[in-house]
Amino acid sequence: MPAVGVAAAHHGAALAGGRPPLAGPGRGHRPVGPLSSERAGRCPGRPDRPPSNEGAAVPPSNPPRPQRWWALAAVVACLLLIGLDTTTVFLALPELMTALPASAGQLQGVFVGYLLAFGLLMVPLGALADRFGRRRVLLAGLLVLGLGAAGAALAGSVAALLVARVAMGVGAAVVMPTAMAMLPVLFPPEERGRAFAAASAAVSLGLCLGPLVAGALLERYWWGSVFLVDLPIVAVAALLVAVLFPESRSPGRPAAVGGARLSRPVLVLALVYVLMTGFLFGLTPYLNGVGPAGGFSAGLRLLPLVGALLVGAGLGERIGGRVGPRAPVVAGALLAAAGLALFATTGTATAAARVTLALVAVGAGLGAMLSGAMRAATADNPDDLLGVVRFTTAVRQVAGAVGVLLAGTALTLAYRAGSGVVGAHLGAALRRAEQAGAAGEELRASARLAYVDGLHAAALLGVGLALLAAGLAATGRFGPPAGGRAPAARRPAPAGADQPA
Repeated sequence: MPAVGVAAAHHGAALAGGRPPLAGPGRGHRPVGPLSSERAGRCPGRPDRPPSNEGAAVPPSNPPRPQRWWALAAVVACLLLIGLDTTTVFLALPELMTALPASAGQLQGVFVGYLLAFGLLMVPLGALADRFGRRRVLLAGLLVLGLGAAGAALAGSVAALLVARVAMGVGAAVVMPTAMAMLPVLFPPEERGRAFAAASAAVSLGLCLGPLVAGALLERYWWGSVFLVDLPIVAVAALLVAVLFPESRSPGRPAAVGGARLSRPVLVLALVYVLMTGFLFGLTPYLNGVGPAGGFSAGLRLLPLVGALLVGAGLGERIGGRVGPRAPVVAGALLAAAGLALFATTGTATAAARVTLALVAVGAGLGAMLSGAMRAATADNPDDLLGVVRFTTAVRQVAGAVGVLLAGTALTLAYRAGSGVVGAHLGAALRRAEQAGAAGEELRASARLAYVDGLHAAALLGVGLALLAAGLAATGRFGPPAGGRAPAARRPAPAGADQPA
């Protein structure tokens, strides 16, 4: 989701210091015992057979490749696609409400299906790429993602859209971890910081462009256009991967997530994504159809949230490096709670400045929480950052699905309690108002007021979750102290690392 780029930047800073992304024998480990001398030369009894490298120590990354900076463009294209798809689809939600004969629960399923497929399949599919070759698996993932986007654009029913979105989630579950795993293969330790920073910038650029692209498309075309915009990016990314990527795998890596586990920082990270995704799910209909803006203007009004998220994450990273991760998480949670509480007082004609202030507070608070929680989550596994990235990204996607379900349920219950004869959900009411013509203006106004009541209920639920996150971060162990070092890994490194196929 929106803060993938923040995670990439955090891990890139560690990798820039020379720390390998995979626990492996590149940290001074050498094979011992009688086989080590055999591996140094030819195998006894088989003089015509070249020596075997299977299980032997290899460097943590391949040597620098002349085309590595061009290959970085392929990684950037893949991650730009993920970032762009995040906000464009959310902004299309109001159009989906009225264009498809769907209930609120069905529309929740469209979002939840994508997030669950992304989150639950990312770890096993990432391990599949490690085992059988990242280049070929990444190409297959881009193909699935592109076919899913085309199917979503042409879907004529909610069922067809749900299937297409699940396919897109499967493709994203391949593209995201595999593209990130290629960076340590392509770049030596001294250049990985710049490479990960470029990957982070790609996701951030996608997040910022998403609202503008979706708003511009929705003003001129139908809702399916927000999915079609993925196709040229998929084509460019696939071409670059096919031409520039070497084949690589990690045959000796026994697990996809290494020593990553569910801990207090990971729980806080999950709450961040519950809040973020649930807030976006309720916010976009308000900005584009219920509130005073719509179309491209709604996209512009979403930018303060995204911009504040990135700024807050940067500040949280700097503060966390000085005083430890607990302070930015607690402060960010309180700021997000204040922003959500302010948003719970908005209406259908609230001044833009007040709405923007609430969005900035929520975005900055969530960004600070995210960077602090990521710093704390990686502290226990400093030698297996790639495994931590995969595990925490999977947790974030599943948490995002929970956020959509919670926000959608709160919205629906409050809407039905206050709508009377308005309709079962906002989409149905707006369709009835459109069919009634001029006589439907009163119905439209009543439906919008009822939706705002539901949005207030969801925002207050978010306040409670933000305070829960603050409590989790303020109590118990939460990452290393300021300037402290993470505990060393206690388990032996596996006998395999990244190597070319």
